[in-house]
Amino acid sequence: MTTILQPPSAAHHRPLVGVLANAQMNGDLPGQTVDNKYLDALREVAGVAVVIVPACDLHGDVDGLLNVLDGLLLTGAVSNVHPSRFGATDDEARYQPFDLGRDHSAFKLIEQVLARNIPLLAICRGMQELNVCQGGTLAPAIESDADRFNHSAREKHAGLDQRYAPAHTLHIEGGGMLAKLLGESAVEVNSLHLQAIERLGDGLRIEGRAQDGTIEAVSVPEHHFALGVQWHPEFKAADNAVSRPLFEAFGAAALQYQRGRA
Repeated sequence: MTTILQPPSAAHHRPLVGVLANAQMNGDLPGQTVDNKYLDALREVAGVAVVIVPACDLHGDVDGLLNVLDGLLLTGAVSNVHPSRFGATDDEARYQPFDLGRDHSAFKLIEQVLARNIPLLAICRGMQELNVCQGGTLAPAIESDADRFNHSAREKHAGLDQRYAPAHTLHIEGGGMLAKLLGESAVEVNSLHLQAIERLGDGLRIEGRAQDGTIEAVSVPEHHFALGVQWHPEFKAADNAVSRPLFEAFGAAALQYQRGRA
């Protein structure tokens, strides 16, 4: 069951949330990157402190890392989960590009976060990782599916406000975690993804769908706080009536986890 608390304030020692990075080339040098939009949403709305977790082989350090974290956020990314993770045998090129280091870190972290009941917020690629980790599958290139509308940003070269503007209606399942957080049956969300959940992973609950049936939000009902969303609530979260409750609840869950460890 999800318990909704108030997010932590400056008077508390802020909970520490890990944010999984993505591999990115910096000229000729491989590097790691996290967009500031995730960090801003966590610090300004969730009220937590942040540490960036690299998307690479963690060399057995997962236990040590999770011993100090009070939550984990899985970011979106340009890359996609490698199809070998969910047994896809069709043309690999349909699923590109990949970030194998991100896959490696994400799947190790998700397994242990769920086992430890550490709060988890999984966004876009992160929700897809959660689904695959639980035995689900992904559909590639959904823009070519005649039964779906185009979920990717319509204008690739448009400004950020236009690309992250509401693009479709999210129909929220009654009685679930998202319904409790938002108090609505339908809201408008942005849409910037090319892949989507095909078969739902074990133990996941559908929290919301787009009007074409695409799964847009999932949760793990047996977990204290584990929510995955396909859209990007982190963009200007402080000013968004849909995003703010999600990050406030995540911050409150991290605070409750921190207090339980004390």
